[in-house]
Amino acid sequence: MPAPDSIRIPWGAWAEESDLELPVPAGWRCDIAKLAGELPSDAGGAAPGPTLEEALDSPIEAPPLERLARGCGSAAIAVEDITRPSAAGPAIEAILDRLDAAGIPPERVAVIVAIGAHAPLRLPELRAKLGERALASCEVVNHHPYEELVDLGRSRRGIPVRINRTFLERDLKIAVGSVMPHPYAGFGGGCKIVLPGLAGIETLEMNHRPAVTGLSGAGVCVIEGNQARAEIEEIAIQAGLQAVVNIVPGSRRQPLGHFYGHPIKAHRAAVDFARRALRTEIIPRADAVLLNAYPKDGELLQAGNAFNAYRASDSPLAREGGTVIIAAACGAGVGHHSLHGPGMRLYRQPGPRPYLEGRGLIVFAPALSTLDVRRSFWTGYPHARRWEEVLAYLEERHPRGGRMTVIPSAPLSIPAGAPGREEG
Repeated sequence: MPAPDSIRIPWGAWAEESDLELPVPAGWRCDIAKLAGELPSDAGGAAPGPTLEEALDSPIEAPPLERLARGCGSAAIAVEDITRPSAAGPAIEAILDRLDAAGIPPERVAVIVAIGAHAPLRLPELRAKLGERALASCEVVNHHPYEELVDLGRSRRGIPVRINRTFLERDLKIAVGSVMPHPYAGFGGGCKIVLPGLAGIETLEMNHRPAVTGLSGAGVCVIEGNQARAEIEEIAIQAGLQAVVNIVPGSRRQPLGHFYGHPIKAHRAAVDFARRALRTEIIPRADAVLLNAYPKDGELLQAGNAFNAYRASDSPLAREGGTVIIAAACGAGVGHHSLHGPGMRLYRQPGPRPYLEGRGLIVFAPALSTLDVRRSFWTGYPHARRWEEVLAYLEERHPRGGRMTVIPSAPLSIPAGAPGREEG
């Protein structure tokens, strides 16, 4: 079979939503990685997960929504922000229907965007993330990590617990979020909607600091023994989170499966499914690896999630002396993060990445200046605004060409053999 003369990767989550076609130079053979949840069964594909209605009709160790809502006068739906891939509108609509049938009309429901330390969402982003019905019929607010917080004391580890007031004051507390690999919490979703999503900045800082310093047992796809995750779940339950709707997204942000129920138990079921649906067969030790940051490519501060696939693999995806390419649209520029952004509390000056030792890295970010890229990437890693610059870098390092692995949705992909794959 002849090698392709170009590759196509998804580009610009939430904004452009296009395909970027990139020419492949002569002498290179490309292997395109695919998620098991998007393959047919006869090609090793994973069985599809529950639909939204199936999930809501089959709660995981929690009462049905209608029973949870019985006797409640108000509700809060905490929803992840635009830096996460899943469209929450369908889930919110289904939740509102069931709450209304149980006696909580939409006007008594607060939809809280759980931004954590990220930027608040503006109207176009709210419309894209939440859908029209929430905006038309509910109170919609962005969380603020500095104001309108309630002090709940301290966690078992002794960190101060301050949580969003609107969320705490509602009778029924539920959440909607994506389950995908995460560098600190192992996987997103579940109780992360409360911490970091609805927490105060001191709570955020104290929970994240051990993960940044490598003292929390945190890691991509690591749940068991992850102290950061355990503290997140302790605090979310203390704050009264009663149920979650977790969505496992695919390579185009489409839902592969839904899970409703207890904030921890339903999350573990979603994680178990995600390990199967996001499983990606990748031949290790390629000459070059292209890690596309979609669907976390909206801003530079999120583009580092493209390394999820690389860091989760139990074998180096690029050989010694090989090359890693990060591709990111970054339509929102550098982005905003009140903990990890430049000059913020947990910001660290970029340096060489230990897991890339012996490999080259080039950052393909056409929308950014090199000064912008230096906010997150070491000066020893060149920046390319044009794909031709990437090809020249490859030619210099690999004049005879070689084998390239292309991972179109690297933040989602879990290489076969990733640590903790049997957890659940």
